[in-house]
Amino acid sequence: MNIRPATVSDYTELVGMFSSLIDAVYDGVEKGEEIFFHGAVQNWFNSRKDVIVCEKDDGTITGFSLAYVEELGFLKPYYYGDIAYVKPEFRKGRTAYLLYNNVVDYATQQGLPVIAKAFVSEENENKVDKIQAKFGKPRFIEYFRGV
Repeated sequence: MNIRPATVSDYTELVGMFSSLIDAVYDGVEKGEEIFFHGAVQNWFNSRKDVIVCEKDDGTITGFSLAYVEELGFLKPYYYGDIAYVKPEFRKGRTAYLLYNNVVDYATQQGLPVIAKAFVSEENENKVDKIQAKFGKPRFIEYFRGV
């Protein structure tokens, strides 16, 4: 397995993975129209965010990450690990490790602090702490209640 910057030829795959991520994270909330997923992925490329894909040796994409330097003005710039998604069939492999380490390594090389989000579900609650510990310690917890 290896990681590489996403290209426009990965676009359709990225839209599909982003849609699957939203299905998982916002279970119980009705998803919007597909055009908005396309718009979001297009915006990643237009705004030159760091979209990295992980792929097997045969070119099969196993997951992706989205990160970027966040400059809010009221905080000094930091590297924001916004999204990391691994396709379900590859979750027992090295994909998450490679994607997360890439974000951490890039932030370190740039001399930037790193902040990241993590989705905690019943499926991964015992794994998230181990993976996210690369970023530091938890700060916020989000709560959800369906209708």
